[in-house]
Amino acid sequence: MVRIVVLDSVTQCQGRVQFGDVLVAGSFAGALSLGLALPFGIRALIAHAAGVGKDAAGISALGVGDRLGIPVAAVETMSARIGDGASVHDEGVISHANAAARALGVEIDMGARVAAQQLTRACEPRASTAMGLVDENARVLEETAVGRVVCLDTLSLAAPANAGDVLCAGSHSGHVNIEALLRIVKPRGVIASDGGMARARSGISGLALLDDARVAGAAVDAGSARIGDGRSTWQDGVISALNARAGEAGV
Repeated sequence: MVRIVVLDSVTQCQGRVQFGDVLVAGSFAGALSLGLALPFGIRALIAHAAGVGKDAAGISALGVGDRLGIPVAAVETMSARIGDGASVHDEGVISHANAAARALGVEIDMGARVAAQQLTRACEPRASTAMGLVDENARVLEETAVGRVVCLDTLSLAAPANAGDVLCAGSHSGHVNIEALLRIVKPRGVIASDGGMARARSGISGLALLDDARVAGAAVDAGSARIGDGRSTWQDGVISALNARAGEAGV
């Protein structure tokens, strides 16, 4: 029997996802998210549209999935909380689906729970590597006497060495991402995507966690910068939300 696995983030696949599973994730439905899940042999992916955003980066996994023969669908931004797999599965309403998913009966306005059942009929996956979709490089964009500005496509790539840095990340600013980051390192500051804000403003729910940790945090409008692209956050992003610590710093 094909399993449907529900996770808050595609970064949680290790030890939870098996070859041939259908994955429903709270992550944005971008090429990066698909690339992080592919090595675990997923059969299909349902994730969050994250406002769709600049250059449709929030749903860029759909086209990639079609090229790889993997069904991918995204739930409408305000229908579910980003970073919350259970919300995507139980409350999400499909807003985008690639050709491979539509061929299996996934339709726009279908509940994600029903769509996931449809996707259990997908063929066994062929791709089992990241297929070049994940850039693990950290790029130092500025160095000052008090610290660096470092770009990461996902906060999951942060390291203890980033303790004095301001991180510009392609991740959404939701609770699950910030909680995981703070288990790795307490940076000087964080700027990430607002994920289209999403239901219950979940796309920026991690900013309060950063405040509690005495870390300045801000989010950029998903329409201004490509989610999943740290350099776009830095180059193109326009601030849409910030925490008290960032306000005190003059953001």
